[in-house]
Amino acid sequence: SQSQGPGTQQIQRGQQQGNASNGFRPNAGGMMMDQGGASTRDICCSALYGAVSFAPIRPPRRNELPPAQDALKDGRPTMLPEPPLRPTISESIFFDRARRHLERKELAPDKSPGSRRHTPRKEFFKCLHLYGAGILNKEELVLLLRGLFMQGHAPKSGANAGGGASDPAVATEAQELMRAFEEILVGRGPYAEQESLTKDKSKYGSLATRDYDFSDCDAPTPSYRAYPFDYPGKKFSMHSGQSEADVAVLNNSLVCAGNARTGSAKQKVMNSEEDYDAIKARRNAYEEALFKIEDDMFEVDMAIERNMSALKQIEPIVEEVVKLKEDEEKDGQPIGRMHYELNSHALNSVQIGAIARVYGESGDEVVQHLKRNSLAVLPIVFRRITQKDEEWVKARAELTKQWRSFIAVNFEGSLDVLCHFYKREIERSFAADHLLEECKAAPHSLKHPPTGRNIVPEFFLSSSDSKHLLFQPHIRVKVSNSMPHKDAYQCLTAQIMNGAAKTHADREGVSRIWSEFVVPWFNLPAYWFLEEMRERLRSDKISTIVKYAPGQRVKTAFGDGKVLSLLEGHLHTSLRYKVKFPFGIAFLRPSAIYHHIPSNSKAKFTRVGGFMEYVETPDEQMEGTDTKLIDKECNLLFGTEKTYIFMRLYCLLVSMLADIKELLASVPIVEANNKDTSVSTDEPMKTDESKKPTKNIPKDRYGGLIIALKDYIKGDIDAKTFETFCRDLTKEKVYQLAALPRLIEKCADSIVKMTRENVVLNMFDFSQLKHMDPVLLRSQSLAVSHDASYRIQYYPKDSSITFSYLPEEAELLTSLKVSSESP
Repeated sequence: SQSQGPGTQQIQRGQQQGNASNGFRPNAGGMMMDQGGASTRDICCSALYGAVSFAPIRPPRRNELPPAQDALKDGRPTMLPEPPLRPTISESIFFDRARRHLERKELAPDKSPGSRRHTPRKEFFKCLHLYGAGILNKEELVLLLRGLFMQGHAPKSGANAGGGASDPAVATEAQELMRAFEEILVGRGPYAEQESLTKDKSKYGSLATRDYDFSDCDAPTPSYRAYPFDYPGKKFSMHSGQSEADVAVLNNSLVCAGNARTGSAKQKVMNSEEDYDAIKARRNAYEEALFKIEDDMFEVDMAIERNMSALKQIEPIVEEVVKLKEDEEKDGQPIGRMHYELNSHALNSVQIGAIARVYGESGDEVVQHLKRNSLAVLPIVFRRITQKDEEWVKARAELTKQWRSFIAVNFEGSLDVLCHFYKREIERSFAADHLLEECKAAPHSLKHPPTGRNIVPEFFLSSSDSKHLLFQPHIRVKVSNSMPHKDAYQCLTAQIMNGAAKTHADREGVSRIWSEFVVPWFNLPAYWFLEEMRERLRSDKISTIVKYAPGQRVKTAFGDGKVLSLLEGHLHTSLRYKVKFPFGIAFLRPSAIYHHIPSNSKAKFTRVGGFMEYVETPDEQMEGTDTKLIDKECNLLFGTEKTYIFMRLYCLLVSMLADIKELLASVPIVEANNKDTSVSTDEPMKTDESKKPTKNIPKDRYGGLIIALKDYIKGDIDAKTFETFCRDLTKEKVYQLAALPRLIEKCADSIVKMTRENVVLNMFDFSQLKHMDPVLLRSQSLAVSHDASYRIQYYPKDSSITFSYLPEEAELLTSLKVSSESP
């Protein structure tokens, strides 16, 4: 070595550098040692959860998508590493036939190849590998396999010369194999995906079997139906490998469809146990709240447990990866040369889902990165999962406090399972169809739930008081002007302003209904409505205000007076009335007048086209006739269907408010404000916090209820919060309190519809004539509207109001009918 020159030393240094770059390095004595030797083998053998290799990096395959696009196309894998694709039945049959064919003696070479790598079967696999790598195209592959199936892979002589060309059996089998192979080629890939997509988009591709229309299909048994006539059985029921004997005994023409289902979609779902989705009957809002809390608790617990499962599964793998990297660095290996592939079934679908969940929308892309390069991605994912585990455990601790408070609030209400059903019964009782049926149907044909005995009407065939002249079937409802009409008016006004009245004209019309119909009908204090009239009727030129005639007595904001004259407005002045009061004469705007007062003189007026006009009195019109009159203390009106529905709903509302006011007044204060705060062993869910009331109960519980109703109407509280407040007020008849919002909504809608009908005030003007002749009043009302088929009669002394259905063709009885067959 001393005789070597400088050039030789440079060459050796270059060789050493080249050897080092090729995986060799000098040891302490200057000898070259293979880097892939003992140290590399030790690194590879130390891996327990995966396989380590130092092979060159495989170049990307043709048309290989990046991780982000691959995640969008293939979605989330169910296992890492992904298991290999399983062959179909037709593929398995083909490869089995190909194996047996390639093992024929006719295709074997004359001389033994000496190695198993050069058999016809191995050559067949080589051709498939070249095609899968993209080196061969389809035509080249078919050409090679045709020659392989016909001739084998080596030239022959003697008896085997010519291969399949000289043996018809070999040639026939080779042709059948080639046809089967071409069918297999189109069974996977873009063509197969296109065919599958076309099948899914067809009529039956997206329908479950239970959704098929079996109405015109044969039914050999109650449970089985034949497929529809347009069902493509060959496309959806293809079974590869099924023999003729199998077809002869297996069913491919009938399907189990269950019993025929008719009715609505909901009835169809509830009719079959197979369609049962575990939610057959809704209990109440409190149970739903508890179910939702339970679902949230379950989801949070499952998310944490899945995250912990992934953490426990990944932790030893990450420790091994970190150790392998350290060994690689200590051994002097080039960075990035080591590859690490997870063992089969390393991560299941639950753990993969947990990994994807912590990354949100990018979860599937992260899983694709993990699949391609687990060595680099696993430590990063492990740190992220560890952080999320700490965050979610803290979040669960905070959520547990909220869940406990929610459970405490809703637990007591969830025990009252009948409240929901009773409330629904009450709500059904004031439905428009039910109210109309009550008035039209016979009394014995109607049944009422026991929950509403104090709010349902009474049925009578005739009135026992002959002064009422009511000799036809009718219903009677208790109502008086001492009931809380003001509270009902305020709640209805709030509901109307919050959506029932869509336009300003509707609000103005409703205001006139209150002042010109409801107030005089029930003889209510007019000052209750003064503030609203001033707000709604700012303009004196609106169409809802009638023009009163001179000589009419009117009720105004300043008392009762008599209209002397009407002063038309000019450029700088608006319409004015000159009204005479006991204290003097005043000039009033139309908005200051509530309604007209029935006159005892012969000067009678009703509105026609927005003006009050004179009408003939009964004395002038029917002089000398023998007519029967009702008691002057009664208020009689013949109204339309909309008028009847409003009056029924309004009377029901004030009656329920009166009953609730009496009920809340009887509840002792200790029930609401002095609850026992000790923990009950019988009710473990009720903690000290749950024993406390949800909010401070006011001393005036009824006033607090009205305030809560207004808050609900404005949207400040929801239905469950309102029901909870009602339950805090009293534990009895909570269903009546909870049904109030729906009743107010229905009543507000009915008064708006009655306003748009625009006939009730005209009919009420005839009622205010006070001639007390029901026959004449009915004829006058029918002249206004042919739908005036409902007789409404109010008895202030008896605190009751009656309703009867009397269509136009029916006769109004003023005396009892005596049968001609009676003795």
